[in-house]
Amino acid sequence: MFRALVLFGQFFTRFSIPIQINDPLVKFKKSVQYITLFGALLGLLEGVAFGGLSYLFPSAFSWMLIIIADGVITGGFHLDAWADTADAIFSSRTVDRMREIMKDSRLGTMGVLALVYYYAIAIGVGPLLEKHLDRLTMAGVVIVFVMMSKIAISLLLFHMHYAGSTGGLAEMWQGVKVWQIIVAQVFAIVVIVLLTHLAGLIAYFAVCLVAIPYRHKFVKLFGGLTGDTLGAFTCFTQLTFLLVYTGLVVLGWS
Repeated sequence: MFRALVLFGQFFTRFSIPIQINDPLVKFKKSVQYITLFGALLGLLEGVAFGGLSYLFPSAFSWMLIIIADGVITGGFHLDAWADTADAIFSSRTVDRMREIMKDSRLGTMGVLALVYYYAIAIGVGPLLEKHLDRLTMAGVVIVFVMMSKIAISLLLFHMHYAGSTGGLAEMWQGVKVWQIIVAQVFAIVVIVLLTHLAGLIAYFAVCLVAIPYRHKFVKLFGGLTGDTLGAFTCFTQLTFLLVYTGLVVLGWS
């Protein structure tokens, strides 16, 4: 388990972890059951940072700083995929051209807008949460928000077909066992219930529901999922969770 967490840290963050992992692609596939645990630990780090900042600044401002810091810690790993996918999908081009756009390192108009919308929503819920939640509960929401990206990955790995070329990343995404995904999701549900209670659980199930049409859309379009569409779903999942959870909190479900 330790080496799995190290591998995830090397893959998903900018942290320099000088531990060599042999056959990392194979190790990744065999360690998916721990991916939400890694997300929770990373979230705990950011949650503690939020708690410290909230003693210096208002909770809403501290929330904004953590959302920004999360992008720095991860190196914008999923945000890049989010922008590339937006550029491709809203280009109104052929499927082959969409694939080329996703591989293009340049950022287009729709990619920029997608990033603006992501941060507008993610930061914008801060004042609403501050109005209805105490500091400790908001720190819990930070943990779940960060973990949600790893929940998204494990959800889409269920019987996943990789639309890219064989070999390489295909070895990492395909062939994940169902029991691994179940373990990852059960752990995530426990954390969500403990930290965000019923409102968080409902928001989690909303995420599970949107995963179905999302997956269907790209399987129909590309014949499977790519690394970019998988990464984009993590951002989509985080926003879905925040919108549903915040809405329920405002309605008094906290």
